[in-house]
Amino acid sequence: MEVIVTSTQKCHCPSKLQGKPIGKGEGWIREVICGTHNHDLYETLVGHPYVGRLKANEHSIIVDMNKSMIKLSNKLRNLEENSKYNMTIIK
Repeated sequence: MEVIVTSTQKCHCPSKLQGKPIGKGEGWIREVICGTHNHDLYETLVGHPYVGRLKANEHSIIVDMNKSMIKLSNKLRNLEENSKYNMTIIK
């Protein structure tokens, strides 16, 4: 059984979560190992690496636009127009 433990590396936050799969693809059990943080919580997630990651369908759109040699600013605008929840920034 695979066990996944995550923690924050950039600011050495002691917060840790552990996840274990349930049965055969029935889901996961999540457990908080340490809920203490050494930093303030974000007021907004705009620009945060987690929410800036591309979804699978957005990634394929970007690949297609790369093949067409479309400028980066136009790619970003296209993503924003197609998904109101997209938080990707130009960085």
